[in-house]
Amino acid sequence: MPQLAINGIYQDGKIIPTEDIPFHKPMNVIIVFTTEESVETRYYQDDWQIAEKQASEDYQTGNIGSAISIDDMFNKIVLNIHGN
Repeated sequence: MPQLAINGIYQDGKIIPTEDIPFHKPMNVIIVFTTEESVETRYYQDDWQIAEKQASEDYQTGNIGSAISIDDMFNKIVLNIHGN
């Protein structure tokens, strides 16, 4: 019987694998919770997924901005937040 450890994230009552699972048939598993939270956890949160989808759509349609400096970009973001 194969034994393999696969990384994943537990969120909202579900375990989400962050690596490919090489098996395609039902198998028994052992789930071990670690105390270490991965920085990848945010990638599986709903708000991140929505923002990522919007960013991809904006990129594909050319709806992206540019700035000559970080301060300029920050000012553009602030103006955009306030509807200017």
